[in-house]
Amino acid sequence: MSEVKTKRPLLSHRAKVILALAVIFILVVLSFFAPPEGDSNNVTGDLAVTPTVSIIHPVGTLIVNHSAVLTGVQITVTQVQEAVAFSNDRKHGGTFTVRVYVRTLNGGQTPVGIDYSSQIRLLLPGGQVIAPKYVTVAPVSLPNQKQDGYFDFPVPSQIDLSSLMLRLGNEAMVAFAG
Repeated sequence: MSEVKTKRPLLSHRAKVILALAVIFILVVLSFFAPPEGDSNNVTGDLAVTPTVSIIHPVGTLIVNHSAVLTGVQITVTQVQEAVAFSNDRKHGGTFTVRVYVRTLNGGQTPVGIDYSSQIRLLLPGGQVIAPKYVTVAPVSLPNQKQDGYFDFPVPSQIDLSSLMLRLGNEAMVAFAG
């Protein structure tokens, strides 16, 4: 008669339970050392309070309040600032940064999508055209909804802000002066 050998388990049931509890304990202890997620009670995970922006070596500020329309969306340039950098500047590119603050309003009945990074250009007095390096305005403008944001442009040197213009698409222009 042949004898059937039964395999003995590598770990007993008791050892498996102890091992599982040890792993759970280690994970719980490690979770105390993980970075905090922050106190966010909104869907996007953004902080409830916007942090204060620091301007590093400010050069100038100009109140503009001039508007133009780009594909059915009214874009109002409210203010322009120039500085070496801004504390929330995620893509520092030039020696100086010109920040153009805007308010947009879609007065139509349907959402409008605008690729601001390809449609917006800063025109310098010598004819140089500069693309934005950072855009905070959402690319979709909903009907009758205002949106505030800014465009950051890298510039090689200090510039008279009143000499600048913003080109919207191929036709519309917003002069910062007058």
